[in-house]
Amino acid sequence: MMEFAADFTAIDFETASRQPDSACQLGAVVVRNGQVVDRFMWMIRPEPLYFSQSNIRIHGITPAQVRDEPTFGEIWSDVHAKLGDDCLVAHNASFDIRVLLACLRTHGHPVPEMQFTCTRAIARRTWPHRHRFGLKPLAQWLGIRFQHHDALEDSLACAKILLAAGIDREVSSLDDLEQSLKLSRGRAGSWGLRGPTTNSRKRPVRKNHQSTSPKPAPGLPFLFPNQTSENTEHASSGNQPEYEIDMQRILIRGEFVRPLHGKRIAFVGKLKSMSDSDAEILTTRLGGIWQAKVNEETDYVVIGSSRKMCDFSREEPLEKNGEDDSNAFQIVNEKEFLNLVTSGV
Repeated sequence: MMEFAADFTAIDFETASRQPDSACQLGAVVVRNGQVVDRFMWMIRPEPLYFSQSNIRIHGITPAQVRDEPTFGEIWSDVHAKLGDDCLVAHNASFDIRVLLACLRTHGHPVPEMQFTCTRAIARRTWPHRHRFGLKPLAQWLGIRFQHHDALEDSLACAKILLAAGIDREVSSLDDLEQSLKLSRGRAGSWGLRGPTTNSRKRPVRKNHQSTSPKPAPGLPFLFPNQTSENTEHASSGNQPEYEIDMQRILIRGEFVRPLHGKRIAFVGKLKSMSDSDAEILTTRLGGIWQAKVNEETDYVVIGSSRKMCDFSREEPLEKNGEDDSNAFQIVNEKEFLNLVTSGV
């Protein structure tokens, strides 16, 4: 799997009213080589100190909470130092960039040249089958837990959505992702702003395996990278599969949630939903450690359809530190294992 080693800073503003220069909170999340390395949050006293009730209902910030906080003009030198020359990333980025420009102008600071991109536009091109592209529904779909309308939490969710898109598209950098999606970067400066635009009217063609792989046969729950309908048991049988999961979603989500983190998994018997190599891929991508054989360090033993749990339980128990420890690992069937890795999806 190619590593998505992107560098960027995700930002999010909360405002006190409909006025774009009424910023009351700013969050920023710095990503280097595809990893979150720093987080910042500033509470801001807007001038004038006026909050509309509708905005308070959205983010819960009140005038009393920011009355003693610095203005945007007072924090800008610190903010500018933290943002540097990074590509800025935001969800509905034109809103956040307009707030930034308005605050700079109101407080008399020169507007630097900036480049930015939008995770809403990226998500629309990465997952065109989705029906909703708001920050909250996208985050929920990807298994990202966050407190919506908190500037720092929203920035972190935004960063993770971009990382998920890069992982899904199997690219190595933000430039490669934008090129893959035929999306040009937005620009802003003292002259105004120009948002991200599509370089071509044609829908971008995926470069990974999904662009050339056969479509799943009716009823097939998923295809792994090395599977086609010709070598999948479900397709040949024509029966409705017993296990219904969205593998693409699980693998993307696994980069963040890691439901098998640190757990050692061994598979015994033939699986219905995946091959042995696919079981190894799934285990490692979700943070687990795949084992070819059961030993004293095993946490879960997954029993395939060709073996019965009761038969495996009757086998000679493992010895651990010279003592009988037949309960050292948990025995689950294939359906229970899939429920384990898809919990919360």
